[in-house]
Formats: sequence, C-alpha cells, structure tokens
Amino acid sequence: MGRDFTSLIRIVVQAGWLFFVLVSLVGSLKGRVWTSTNGVKIEGEVFEVDEERVGLRMDGRDYFFLITRFIPADRLYLKEWKSHERCGVCSGKLGNNFKEAGEQKFHPPCFRCMVCQKTFVGGDGLGKDPWGGLVHLKHLKQAQTCGSCSRFFSQREADSRQFFQDGRVSCKVCLRDAVFDLEKLNQVRERVLPSLSRVGLVLPSNRPTKVYLVDRRFLDREAKRIKASGNLRGLTLTKYKITRGAHFSDASFEHRIYILKGLPYVECIAVLAHEYAHVWLNERFIESTPLEIEGFCNLISELCLAEDKSKISTLLRENMMKSENPVYGLGFRKMRAKLQSLGWRALLAEMKGKSKPPR
Repeated sequence: MGRDFTSLIRIVVQAGWLFFVLVSLVGSLKGRVWTSTNGVKIEGEVFEVDEERVGLRMDGRDYFFLITRFIPADRLYLKEWKSHERCGVCSGKLGNNFKEAGEQKFHPPCFRCMVCQKTFVGGDGLGKDPWGGLVHLKHLKQAQTCGSCSRFFSQREADSRQFFQDGRVSCKVCLRDAVFDLEKLNQVRERVLPSLSRVGLVLPSNRPTKVYLVDRRFLDREAKRIKASGNLRGLTLTKYKITRGAHFSDASFEHRIYILKGLPYVECIAVLAHEYAHVWLNERFIESTPLEIEGFCNLISELCLAEDKSKISTLLRENMMKSENPVYGLGFRKMRAKLQSLGWRALLAEMKGKSKPPR
C-alpha cells in the first residue's frame, strides 16, 4: 500500500519565557480507571481530548475512544481535563511558566531536543513528530524516524534490533508489536477475516490461502517475476486451473500471500487485508485498471484499520488519505468516494460486474 508519512513541522522557538522547577515525571503516574457505559473497565492516562474522542495511553501504547463510550463521571473528568492548557509533549497541565513554539506550549523541561537534551532557545529550528517528539533540525541526522509510525528516536540510544538489514527503521514501540512469527501472524489473520466477511467479502473456506512471512530480498524477487515494483509490504500470487465440462467451466485456485516480516501488528493488519482483497478479486477474475484495483484493496485496508482504536491506525489511515501516489493514493480516494455513494453491497456488485473469466 502507498504511504506518505507526516512531514516535519518547521517552527521557531519564541524566546522570553521563564524557566521553572522540574516537574515530576509523567511516567510515574498511575493510570486512571475508566468505565464504559456497559461496565467494562480499562486503565490509562489521557493524552488528548477533542470534541468527540479521547486519547488514552495504556501500557505504553496510544488508543482513541469515543467520549460517549464512557459513563457521565468520566465524561465530566474529561471536560475538566480539557479546560486546562496542556503541554505539547507530556500532556500535563501547564502553569504560568511555559515555552511556546508555533501554536503549542510546553513545560520547559519537556521542551528539549531528544538528541542533545538541550532546551530549545529563541531562533532554534525544530522538528516535531506526531507523538510529541522534538529534535533540533540541525540534529536530524542523529535522530531516526520510525518507518511505520513516524516516531522520532535518538540513534545513540537505539537498540541494534531497530535497524533492519533491508534499511527499515523501527521505534521500540513498533518493534515490540512486530510480527516475526506465524503465531502472531495467525492472530492478525483472525482479526482481519471477520472484518472482511461483515461487508460481504467472503474468502473460500475449503481452500485456505497460504500466508508466509518473508524478508525484503524474497519479496522483491517474487515481485520482479510478475513485474511489480515499489516499496512493497505484501504480495499476492495466484495460480488457477480450468476444468471444462459440457455445461460448465470451473476453476481451482492456489493463492500465496507474502508479508514482509517485522511489520508492527496494526500495519500488518492493513497489509494482510490489502492482500486478501487481491485474493477475492483474483478468484472472480475481476479485471480493471491498477488505479481501481489497488484503490479497492486499500479500501479494504482502511476498513480493518478503522476497527482498530490505536493511534498508529489513525496515522496510517491519514497517510492513505494524503498519499500522493498516483495509483495507491489517488485510487484509494476515488474508491472511497464511490463507497460513500454506493455502500458496500453495491460496490462489491459493481466490482463483480468486471469479471472476465478465461474462455
């Protein structure tokens, strides 16, 4: 799937704000217990609140939930939380002394470069990632950007496992969730298949599709065989055999899906959903332009991402919407507009109408 990650924000620090005493670390705080309207309890710290949703940090991961999901007492807490100005890094309440850059304000101790650990001063240029990470523009070469979630991290403090032999770079959060074995891949599959089935995209149960975790070299070699190119995360290969009779024509299929190993769990969901969509299209001999085919498959990716409440799923969906790729990005937006107009049943029927079985 085509992906364009959030570009760095170039802003200049405004000088003139007083420094205040170091506040206690946010990480030392215990998570608040939240209760949903159906009685389910979860524990997490708020990092963001807007008109409709709340961001909760749970076990080091960020998730979004609708505010209406929670009981009145929790919604009142969120209203109070939002009434105070918050630090752009730790989300803690700001006092009278703070630093300011662009439209955001920060605790002075939070307002520092993750590479040199020095506080930004007036005239400094800085980059900010979608997770609140800050770095001097002049130190960007000493920082790394996660290839999946766009999180900054200091190269000096990184683990060697964060750097893949094929050139990919992963933050520790994404590496912790990475899919390296078949057990975790099967968990991803169990998340994806029900989502596809709910909209009518049902895959054959009598001939399960084989899914493999592979490295970049293998994936690129298989892609080259079918003249596919690009920064692929997944690939589907389909073989079929036609059996002809007096009154019918039937086909037997063998599908192989190759998934790049080491993708974080949520990104793996998106990639596997995309490839399963290719299986559905191939089984029906549906032919169309690459724009429509890849756009449709990315539409299935978004379907599965939308059911995940994590912040990374939100970022991946936003990247799909913003992608300038002439096939994956433009195709996705065109198919998304068509889905909004037709709905899933009519859209799938239209795609089936493009079937051209071999004669």
